[in-house]
Amino acid sequence: MKKLLILIVLTTTVFSQAQVKKKTIKPKIEKEWVNPVKLTKEERNRPYMDDVLKTRDSLTPKEAERRRKNIAAGNPFAKYGYYPKVATLSRGKYLEFHDKDSIVIIGSVKYNTKQQKVIEVLDIDLSDPDAQPIGDTHGRWMSPDPLSEEFPDWTPYRYGFNNPVRYGDPTGLLEDDYGMDDQGNITLLQKTNDNFDRLFKVDNSGNKVDVNSDGKMQQGTDYVQVNKPNAESGSIISSLATNYGLKDSSFPNGINFGRTANANDAANVFSFAAKNSNVEWGLDAYNIKGNPLYTVYTGHEGDKTPPNFRDQSLSKLLFSIHSHKNLNQPSPINGLTDGDYGVARYWDNQYYNRTGKTNYPAHYLYYAPNGGQSSLWKYHWLNKSPYKLNLGTGTINLNKLGK
Repeated sequence: MKKLLILIVLTTTVFSQAQVKKKTIKPKIEKEWVNPVKLTKEERNRPYMDDVLKTRDSLTPKEAERRRKNIAAGNPFAKYGYYPKVATLSRGKYLEFHDKDSIVIIGSVKYNTKQQKVIEVLDIDLSDPDAQPIGDTHGRWMSPDPLSEEFPDWTPYRYGFNNPVRYGDPTGLLEDDYGMDDQGNITLLQKTNDNFDRLFKVDNSGNKVDVNSDGKMQQGTDYVQVNKPNAESGSIISSLATNYGLKDSSFPNGINFGRTANANDAANVFSFAAKNSNVEWGLDAYNIKGNPLYTVYTGHEGDKTPPNFRDQSLSKLLFSIHSHKNLNQPSPINGLTDGDYGVARYWDNQYYNRTGKTNYPAHYLYYAPNGGQSSLWKYHWLNKSPYKLNLGTGTINLNKLGK
């Protein structure tokens, strides 16, 4: 009887458990992003439009169609009504397909792109300059850079600034570009994965300015470039574009700064910023464990620079430079102020009070007009009369400056 009861209980338990459905957890399927641009059903169903709509860029119907055609240009079978998948890096933002002919001429060679064979070596008379160039592509490129549309003012072969021997560009992407307005405000224009940053002057609409109006964007004139260890690294330019929250009642527009141990980068960024904005800039050099560290800064004012950095590390200061836009000399002594000489004397007294030393940091003035020749001055007020000297150069070599 006891065994019978146990058997009945077990049978009932198994049966009751069998009636309970096992709960299954359905995997959460993330909805694929589709661009919200307004298209008709016919437009949305056109070949390759689905690739275009994967971008998160803001699109108009016209721009979406332009990008679709850029992708379609890579399909050689469209005339047969066949639309295979076309690989694209930019989802149609750029035209990535050039030289689609079966046979192309590269230099003195005819090349079959389908067979991947050289089919003819052309006999060229190199003594006849009128016979050059030949073919449909010349020089070092097989096709234009797909990103050439981003820089119409450059040659279409803009990869590596059209000079791959000098400029390495392993990713083929664009450089980090920053823009500076008249008030010295620096902002990021576009973020990329290359190992250098560039700073351009921009107009009120944020467009890059051709400083000397020669139709070209030239390094040193139209922009300044700073190399960095890798794409993720910061630079003195990216630091100047960062809002660190520095505020002072005398500088209501804020204070921006950047630091570097590279003398050339500091000098180039400082001089470019001073020439291409309407505010004063400062450059300080500090002795940090026996090596100079440079700070470039601005308070976005037309007649003064912030004293914050000098005040914090005065005992380590080697020299300081500030810029003038319209006055080609240190600000003179007048009935109201002692000008730049009075400021220099104040900091020399502060330096002596803090260190007890008389090897005072040097004071320099950089005249940086919008147009014309720049000049560099050295000045102080250590004796009864102020002293100034035009160093006869518009170039700043920080390695030659000092106390």
